[in-house]
Amino acid sequence: MTPRPLGAVRMWDPRHFRLRYFLAVIFAAVMIAAALRHVLHVYGGISREGIRSDALLGVLIVVLATVLLRRVYRR
Repeated sequence: MTPRPLGAVRMWDPRHFRLRYFLAVIFAAVMIAAALRHVLHVYGGISREGIRSDALLGVLIVVLATVLLRRVYRR
């Protein structure tokens, strides 16, 4: 391994930046979801089971819409 010359800047691998950005977005999404769930449960009076069933229904709708839109735009 050859030493770097003085003043040389180490190259940043773009994959590391993308991974950090992706992890930051995932972390922020989980924290926002937790805060919304807490607010809906405590201040909105919605039961935990109700929030869970609505969230699962929302995930199902998003997955179905994604699959259908991909099929439509492939043609």
